[in-house]
Amino acid sequence: MFSSQPVEALLDDPQTPQVLRQQLLLAEKILQYAEVKLLLDADGKYGRYVQLKDDYVVWNVFAAQPVKLRGETWCYPVAGCAPYKGFYAKEDALAFADKYQHLGFETYVGGVSAYSTLGWFNDPLLSSFIHYQPLSLAELLFHELAHSKVWVPGSVSFNESFASFVGRQGAWEYSQSALVVEPDAYTQWLEQKRQWQVFKGFALQIKADLEEIYAGVQGQTKNTAEIFAQRQRYLVQIQSCYEKNKVNLGGGRYDNLMRTRLNNAFLVSLGTYEDFFPAFEQLFRQSQRDWGEFYMQVAALAKLSAQERTAKLAQLLEAASAMDETFSGGLGEQQVAAQANDNNAEQVHCDAFSNHGLN
Repeated sequence: MFSSQPVEALLDDPQTPQVLRQQLLLAEKILQYAEVKLLLDADGKYGRYVQLKDDYVVWNVFAAQPVKLRGETWCYPVAGCAPYKGFYAKEDALAFADKYQHLGFETYVGGVSAYSTLGWFNDPLLSSFIHYQPLSLAELLFHELAHSKVWVPGSVSFNESFASFVGRQGAWEYSQSALVVEPDAYTQWLEQKRQWQVFKGFALQIKADLEEIYAGVQGQTKNTAEIFAQRQRYLVQIQSCYEKNKVNLGGGRYDNLMRTRLNNAFLVSLGTYEDFFPAFEQLFRQSQRDWGEFYMQVAALAKLSAQERTAKLAQLLEAASAMDETFSGGLGEQQVAAQANDNNAEQVHCDAFSNHGLN
């Protein structure tokens, strides 16, 4: 915050690189759209810019036990509890992860391009995301602004799923604005979403299979060594499946993750951001695609007890699933749902999925 500069000053400065100038102007247009069309409070936010020393502003550490797909949880003032711990310096995150590894945990460290202070401060634009292509930048800013709209302390999946829906739906609507987004940029954005959802579906199937394998530990049917051996056989098959299907799984984009970082902690991280995405999509439909009404309904959910809220979200998920069986046009009746929604992501099938690596 101390190293931030006013956006207006940068726009007035002839020394400001033209590429940065264009992105700052784009961010201003996006923020204006957020206020006018999405009814998000952008007043005063993102009026300053920070050139970071690194690629990310924060590094999050996830930790999970070797035979359990349950992540460690850390708690914070105001924000509540979360299944990750964040650090501003990468070396601090790695040191913390190393500490947990020595305690026998598996860890995953992921860089974060942006975060919200939930309206406590006027968050700045950051070099870690300012050069995103138009729709990715719009999605990120809408996502972060949504956190200031509704936030339930300690309910990470609720908060992140809500913000993810606002970000993605808002970006789709923004893409439909006249002369705002080039067709190529829209196609590229859709393809990025599609590739990630296909890979995520692949990873979530791995998670489900490993949960069945680990269930043997709690059931006392096998000792830990046998479980590890079973897991290793399974992961060898998964790696082979990934290599065979790489063209449909990001075209090599996830090679490093699959080869060196695929573990329980990474799989735990997948359950953080979009568990209830289809529920909010369904709530948006029920609100007649009216943002004001939608936010009122989300705020009502936020006021419920955790148990009541979970039950209501489960009902919405069930309704969304039924809707998907007869109607494939969520997110503005468009390809975003068909190509980027969890429910509709194409699947990559592996023999290992059916035998859990037992053969």
